[in-house]
Amino acid sequence: MGSLEQRRSERLALSIPIRVIGIDLAGTQFSEDTHTRIISRAGAQIALTHRVNPGDSIRIVNLENYNEADFRVVGLMTTGASPNELGVECTESGRNIWGVELPAAMDPQGSEAGALLECRGCRQQALWTVTLMEVEVLNATGQVTRPCDRCAKLMYWTYAETIRRPRAFAETEPTSPPPRLDEALKKVEKRGEKRLGMKMPIRVRSAQGEVEITKTENMSKNGFAANLGMDLHVGDMVSVVCPYAPGDDEFEQKAEVRRRALFDLGGRRIYGFRYVR
Repeated sequence: MGSLEQRRSERLALSIPIRVIGIDLAGTQFSEDTHTRIISRAGAQIALTHRVNPGDSIRIVNLENYNEADFRVVGLMTTGASPNELGVECTESGRNIWGVELPAAMDPQGSEAGALLECRGCRQQALWTVTLMEVEVLNATGQVTRPCDRCAKLMYWTYAETIRRPRAFAETEPTSPPPRLDEALKKVEKRGEKRLGMKMPIRVRSAQGEVEITKTENMSKNGFAANLGMDLHVGDMVSVVCPYAPGDDEFEQKAEVRRRALFDLGGRRIYGFRYVR
């Protein structure tokens, strides 16, 4: 299965087939089938051809057991490689989608520690709390992404102590992540409403009478996204009870399917719904 590597946490070199769902630098939703290279309690090192920014949120599905969770892109683990090697950490506390019993972290202080980092742009130094995966990225490429109050934007930070840096940085190297394309931002902003990643229990009833109880993936004032086993198409109408609790008074709302994911996960699919007033 792989070999254990002892660093600040126990890591397992293991290739697991995964599906990564997210938004790329062009503002386009993507779904890419790839694999892990290393997994740990803190997160994983994955290969990804789509370009994403550090700090972005992605959804990872384990294609062996179809467990899934949200992850944060911490940063690049290698430079100039194709596909990109990314360090990601799970943002759902206590969640393990790998189907492998992972050894506990060796650090008795837990999964976080303090590190004195330096902004590569303005050279400001600050003591940051870093996670185990951020330490892995720092030790691999020498930098992680954090906001800088002086530069007033996201910047690359490295160890303040030069002897701890795994490499020297050339003057021509960028000191901050690449900005998203203006057109891409306009496309994202066209939604015009804030979406919240809320897991709310709902009951969905199709026009054919099929009923399914599930949870929302995200919500806004005008609609929601949900993972369903129903075979629905754009334009179909459903009746929704949200939030749903057995025994409570039920108030059904009409909703229209506005988006249907191109991919399915074990016979289930993510749909975007908009309420019909």
